[in-house]
Amino acid sequence: MPLSEELQARTLARFEEHRRAWDANPALRVLYGDWYGQVAAELPPAALGPRLELGSGPGFARAFIPDLQLSDIVRAPWHDQEVSAEALPFGDATLGALVMIDVLHHLPTPRRFFAEAGRVLRPGGRIVMCEPYVSPLSYPIYKIFHREQLALRIDPLAGFDPQAADRSRDPFDSNQAIPTLLFGRRRQLFAEAFPSLIVHRVAHLSGLSYPASGGFSRRAFLPRALWSALHRIEARLPEAIFRAIGFRMLVVIEKRQPSA
Repeated sequence: MPLSEELQARTLARFEEHRRAWDANPALRVLYGDWYGQVAAELPPAALGPRLELGSGPGFARAFIPDLQLSDIVRAPWHDQEVSAEALPFGDATLGALVMIDVLHHLPTPRRFFAEAGRVLRPGGRIVMCEPYVSPLSYPIYKIFHREQLALRIDPLAGFDPQAADRSRDPFDSNQAIPTLLFGRRRQLFAEAFPSLIVHRVAHLSGLSYPASGGFSRRAFLPRALWSALHRIEARLPEAIFRAIGFRMLVVIEKRQPSA
């Protein structure tokens, strides 16, 4: 069901707000450039089929992955199409990749998305996403200071949410815990629910450089030189450390090849 006109206007205004924050915040551009670079490295060959970003929002992805098609539930001028992640308007086995940056934790019913993704991806196709990660360090910061919800005592693959079809549901409503639950302690639940989708890789990223950047809602908390030094230090740390201090996670899911 399409969003109300009020929500569509509010969503487009948020996109524009994020574009202004992007232009004003060099640290934010560096971080997202890193993440998009890691996403691009995990994509299957372009020959497999079209690559589509869901929830493109302010539309930064194409600067890093030029052949990526952009979409969102509310279409802005820089998007190629208007698409709901839970009702993908594509035929079976027609896409090579689905990309999502900060999208999964906003979906009202993740189960519906993964069912749709399994349908539209070609064998060998991938879902590549970058999402919030709830670590011992990030938990109190996300819980206390971030405006989005963080609820760990939920079923991340719960059945259809009646509000999912509600025109009054804000697309920015969220639960930051969903990716950590699905690809951490509840990973077996995902494997049982979607046997055709194989979790190929889960990597933990970005320590304090992420909140120190200020994100899209604040100025950077450190002078540029100090923030850059922190970012360089984090780039030298082994990935295992980010299980304890990380704020982000990269998840790569591949559609299983058919049995011979």
